Amino acid sequence: MTKPLCIYHANCADGFTAAWAVWLALGDADFHPGVYGQLPPDVTGRDVIMVDFSYPADTIRMLASSARSVLILDHHQTAQADLVGYQSPVRSGWDAHLQDIQQSLVTGDSGTVRALFDMDRSGAQIAWDFFHPQKSRFTLVNYVGDRDLWRFNLPGSREVNAYIFAHKYDFETWNELATTLAFDIQIGIRGGGAIEKKHHKDVAELVAAFRRRMTIGGHEVWVANLPYTLTSDAGNLMAQGEPFAACYWDTPTHRVFSLRSTADGLDVSAIAKRYGGGGHRHAAGFQMPHGWAGDDTEADNA
Repeated sequence: MTKPLCIYHANCADGFTAAWAVWLALGDADFHPGVYGQLPPDVTGRDVIMVDFSYPADTIRMLASSARSVLILDHHQTAQADLVGYQSPVRSGWDAHLQDIQQSLVTGDSGTVRALFDMDRSGAQIAWDFFHPQKSRFTLVNYVGDRDLWRFNLPGSREVNAYIFAHKYDFETWNELATTLAFDIQIGIRGGGAIEKKHHKDVAELVAAFRRRMTIGGHEVWVANLPYTLTSDAGNLMAQGEPFAACYWDTPTHRVFSLRSTADGLDVSAIAKRYGGGGHRHAAGFQMPHGWAGDDTEADNA
């Protein structure tokens, strides 16, 4: 049988941790980093798993026509609204899922695409709970989820996540991290303390130097051209007292905007959707052509 294909949110600790949860459960599977706005890989005859990531409904329909099955485990607000037609009760566990898919194939119903969305859990937490229903989550999973949901409720959450972010995205490395943090969370707190202080110092200095006003979605807000690794903290810093804020960076093919808002700010997923993007209420993004610098500015080389 062809190996399952897991498509996970690229360049995202929550997405990679979700993929790691799949890897621990299935082992022999293929993994593909999914990027919004890019074409999906060939899924012909595959059992496809999407974690912390999904494609627009039109793309899902295209994938469904060639894949054996598609399972979506996600928590992004705009994706949930877009894929409402595929959401149905999903039994936890890969074996149970395959049994349900086989039944759908035998009966000829349309249940080979199934989606589970949960706004109260991160992508990694959803993936862990689905693929390991009889096992408690690793401390690593909950700390990654605590940051991705922007709650920071766990002890030393910012420091531990800084410690996690200092490691490369590699499944064996994640095994070691999970073991270390389960043994003694103080290792993460101590190890990430200095990293976190330096990170926020750098973010504050870069924001002060590079922020400018730009009109997005009819709102004039602070925007800064910064790498994606800094966008969450920089965006939240600039969003204080504002409807929202944005960071952007250029890829070889387009300009990516990452939006952030505070608890009192706007629903940025609705802002992003205007430009073909999406995400969460307080964290979302979209892509535009190179040089796009807001609603009132023609594309140039800004």
